Parts: sequence; C-alpha cells; structure tokens
Amino acid sequence: MYAISRLTITTPNILNRFKKLNEGKPWNEQIKPFNFFLVGFQVIKENNKAVKPLAPFTKDYQKIVYEPFIDYETGEIKEGSQYFKSLSRTILQYVEHLENKFDGEIGVLERKHIQADGLVYIGKEANNIEDQPLDITGAQAFINEEEIKQKILNISPKEAKELGIKYRSTLKKMKDRVLKDGDFNMNTKVMRMIIDYYYMKKD
Repeated sequence: MYAISRLTITTPNILNRFKKLNEGKPWNEQIKPFNFFLVGFQVIKENNKAVKPLAPFTKDYQKIVYEPFIDYETGEIKEGSQYFKSLSRTILQYVEHLENKFDGEIGVLERKHIQADGLVYIGKEANNIEDQPLDITGAQAFINEEEIKQKILNISPKEAKELGIKYRSTLKKMKDRVLKDGDFNMNTKVMRMIIDYYYMKKD
C-alpha cells in the first residue's frame, strides 16, 4: 500500500495544476474549486525538483499509483509507482524520526529547556494546513526591521565574509547607512542574505 492523502482544492495554484485534465471536458466533468483531490507523498526528485503526485479524487486511493498523475511542481503528466512513497516506509520514518522537543534518543526522554531569543510574526496563511503536504507557500513572515538594523551594526568582518559580503567597504557603507537614516530596501540580495542568516534561521 502507498501513503496517499485526500485534500481539497482551495487555492488557484492547485486548481491550475488540473488545467490539462479539464481541457475539452464539459463543466460537469471538470475538476472544480472545493472538489477533493489526492496527493501522494514525494519520494524522488527530477532536475532537483521534488515530484509531487496529484490526481483526481477516487474512492480507491491506491488506484492512482498505477495511472497517470500530475506533478505539482511542473504541471507535467507522469506515471509510475516509483513516484509514490509506500505506507510502511512512511510509518517507519515516523517511528524513527528524532523528537525535537526532548533530549535523548532512548528510554525516558527529558524535556528540552527552551529560551526564546526573538519573535517572528506570521500571517493567517499559517492556518492553511491543507497546503502543507504540497509546500505551496510558507507562512508569511514579517521582518522586524529594527532588529535587522541592530544585527547589521554588530556584523563582524568574519561574519560578513560568511554572508557573501566580499568587501569591508560594503559592510562599512551599510553600517553608516543604519547610523545615518536606517533606510533600507529589504529585498536586495545582500539584505536577503542577512535576513536569512540572522533572522529566518530562528524557525
């Protein structure tokens, strides 16, 4: 048996993936918003992209393993049981996966002591649980700009090199800008690297 989940078409992103299957069909036979569909658990990659099988809903879930399906990442039609994760493998991976909330690997585990070192504000998109198996979008994060500016002032030349900032003059200009007016475009390549390195890694 294979691990297959039933989800609901609740976003345009998902509905668009069924466009090819809907072509030429009358309305009553098309896959429409809020219809159910099936998704297989990804096991392999092609061209560095995970193949995520999508298929129209059927009561016989296992049937889709042996029929053509849609790859969510590319929209291409593919076929083959090698693209689906077996149910036994899924269960074993769940049993064997590390427990991040506790210390230890065997016996009675001890709770980890957690100390919060910052906050990340997320939008209501975090409630879209049905999107998680497809990894369509992550929760929207709102960056604390004042915190980022303070991080910039504290960056050492060594850390700057790790971030990909080659020249000390670039780092100095950034620090001078923080001290002068603090006006930054958070979407530049350098700023995104800083945010990823210092801020988003808290997740």
